[in-house]
Amino acid sequence: MNLSSRAALLSRAEDKLSRIPTQQPRAEAEFLLAAALGLTRTRMLAFSSEPVSEEDEKKFWSFIAQKERGLPVAYITGETDFCGLTLRCDARALAPRPETEELAQYCANLFERGADPNILDLCTGSGCIALALAAKFPRGYITAADISPEALCLASENARLTKLQERVQFLQSDLFENVSGTFDLIVSNPPYIAAGELPALSPEVQSEPRLALDGGADGLDIIRRIAAVAADYLNPQGTLALEIGAGQADAVCALFDAARWEGGVKKDFAGVRRFVFARLK
Repeated sequence: MNLSSRAALLSRAEDKLSRIPTQQPRAEAEFLLAAALGLTRTRMLAFSSEPVSEEDEKKFWSFIAQKERGLPVAYITGETDFCGLTLRCDARALAPRPETEELAQYCANLFERGADPNILDLCTGSGCIALALAAKFPRGYITAADISPEALCLASENARLTKLQERVQFLQSDLFENVSGTFDLIVSNPPYIAAGELPALSPEVQSEPRLALDGGADGLDIIRRIAAVAADYLNPQGTLALEIGAGQADAVCALFDAARWEGGVKKDFAGVRRFVFARLK
C-alpha cells in the first residue's frame, strides 16, 4: 500500500478548505494534520516528506470534514495556545482569538514585573485572559466571572490543566452581580456583536455560544452595563480594559463620563481599533 506523505495530504486539504472559504486554509490544514499525528506543527512540517499511516490519514480527513462543516479548528483539536498556555477548547465558550491574546498582553504591560495586582476578568469564557494574567503575576489576585456555568466549568478545567487553580477564583455572576471588592484592573472580552448581524456570520462563529456573541441591538448592551458601574469596582487610578468590535470605538468611548474617566483606544495587529482602556482620574 502506498501511503501519502504529509506534504501531499496538506496540499489536498488546502485545496478543499480554500473552497469553504476560510481565511487561512494552509495554516488550518497544518494545525489539523499536526493534531491528527499528535505532533507540534513545527515538528510535523520539519519532516513533511514522511508518510502518514492509514489510521492517521483517516483521522485527519475526519478533522477536515468537521472544518468544512464550519467548526473552529480549536474545537476540532480540543485545545489552543494562548499566551504560552495550552488550554482546552470546546463549544462551552468562545475559541480564544489572537486579538484577545493581544488584550491580555496589553493588560500585563500595565503592571511592573513582580507586581501583585488585584484583577477582575468579566465574561471570562474559557478563562484565557485570567489564566494568562495569573501566570504573568504569581503574586496577583485574579477573579474570573461569567454568567455561564458551562463556561466556568471549562475555565476551571483549564486552571487545573495549567496548574493555576490556586491562583484564580471563579465566580458565576451576571457581570458585577456577585462581585465584591475593588480591583486595579477590570478586563473583559464581552459579547459585542449586534443581534441582527449574527445570522450573517460564518458557520464557524455561529457554532460558538450565542451567549458569548450577542451584544444586543447595537452590540453594546453588555459594554454599556459594564461602563455604567465599573467605576464602583475600581481602585483609585484603576483601569478598565475592553475588547470591542470593529467600528465600535467611538461609540464605546462616548459611554464614559469625561469628568471621571480618561483613556484611549489601541489597535490590534490588523490595525483595527479593537481595545478601549479607560482609567479613573
